[in-house]
Amino acid sequence: MTEKKRIVVASAHAAYKRLFAILPGYDLRFVETLAEAQSALKADDFSLIMIGIYFEQSKMFELFRYIKPDRQYADIPVVCFRGVLMSGTFDVKPFELRCKALGASAFFDLTAFTP
Repeated sequence: MTEKKRIVVASAHAAYKRLFAILPGYDLRFVETLAEAQSALKADDFSLIMIGIYFEQSKMFELFRYIKPDRQYADIPVVCFRGVLMSGTFDVKPFELRCKALGASAFFDLTAFTP
């Protein structure tokens, strides 16, 4: 039997249902704070790191600054995403460009997906 791929997901709680639906069959470890993310990354091996725009009140880039210089995480792809719709107009393009400039493998807007 193949072991499930383990993914650490740094995200607002509101995106969990959508992520479970999009990633069935994966071992998802959700974290909601920067400290939880750092602890999870130190404690386990992950195949992928996912970071949501609304992670702990926009601490997405702080988590990036923690991950990127550490060689331990160099081979783990980082995917950034928007998983929660907020009221008002919101342009995700600046977030996408900055994430890719920081080395993200991809950026996805998952808000169009309805589980």
